[in-house]
Order: sequence, then C-alpha cells, then structure tokens
Amino acid sequence: MKQIQLDDRRTQKTKKNLADALKELILEKGYDAVTVQEIIDRANVGRSTFYNHYESKEQLLVGNINFQEALINVPVNDDENYPMGINIAYLFNHLKEHVHSGKAMMGSRGIDFLFNYFADLCAMRILEYHKRQPVNTGSGQQMIRYQAEAAAGGITRMLFKWLEDGAVVPVNEMIALAKRILELH
Repeated sequence: MKQIQLDDRRTQKTKKNLADALKELILEKGYDAVTVQEIIDRANVGRSTFYNHYESKEQLLVGNINFQEALINVPVNDDENYPMGINIAYLFNHLKEHVHSGKAMMGSRGIDFLFNYFADLCAMRILEYHKRQPVNTGSGQQMIRYQAEAAAGGITRMLFKWLEDGAVVPVNEMIALAKRILELH
C-alpha cells in the first residue's frame, strides 16, 4: 500500500513538473518552438519517463489530471451548473486564470490542437446528454450529432475568441452566453 501511494505521489510530481516546464517554455518561446527535449530538460526527467506518461507534447498540453477530471466528471442531472454535461464555468475560469499562456499560444499548432480537443470534448458531452432522451429515427440521431457539433464548435470558438481578445469581458457574462447557446440546442 505504501509503495502505491509513493508511486502515485511520484507520478503526480513528475506530471506537475512536466506541465510546469511546458507552461514556462510556452511563455518564453511560444508553443511551436518548444521541443520534448527542452521540456524534459526543464522538468529534470528522462526521456523514457516523459514517454511513460505522454505520447507527445500535445498530449501533455491536455493531459493534466485535475483539468481532465474537472471537464469530464461532472454530475449528470445538473443542467443549471453543467448544461448538457459541460463544465462551462470551469472552461472559462481556467482560461481566464491562464490567459497569458493561452495568448502565448495564439497562432500556434497547439492552439489548433486545443480548439479541436475542446470542441470534440464538448460535442461528446452533448451527445451523451442527448442519449438519455429517446429518438425515433436514424435521421434524428444524425440531427442530434449535427446540433452537438454546432453547439460545441460555437462555444469553443467563442471561448478562443474571448482569449484572443484578452478575456476582458467578465467570466460570468461569458458563462451566461455559453449557457444560452446550449439552450438553443
């Protein structure tokens, strides 16, 4: 039991060091210029350790455990706080907290990766939400998928435009707007 806890702590510390190294390097030189070698050098871990946890710097970018948990593990029947299973408040608050890192990524391949990641994640959550409601036809399923993709793309685009503009509109206004968009779908 103690060995498992020790391994968990080591793993968490290693992942935090890698994430911190990536963030620092992004701020220093921009996402596209950062290499895995620079990340592991900054985090003071070996190459095999990096690849034991992540397949790429893109996976490291979105692989933060707490980040994943906050987005994916949300209450199923709480549409007020998690409309269609999406933790809208977390998305906007997290981005506001990390606005400097996000702005440093603008125009990079990493921002495209993040955009697609968030859009796919939101679409998946919306589709899961709609699976709880009966649909009689095959075309009904397709329409739900199209609506999910449209809503997810719209919210994600709005999120990233807000970041591009420096996240100056208050978070609560952005959350309310995102919720209204989801209500339309």
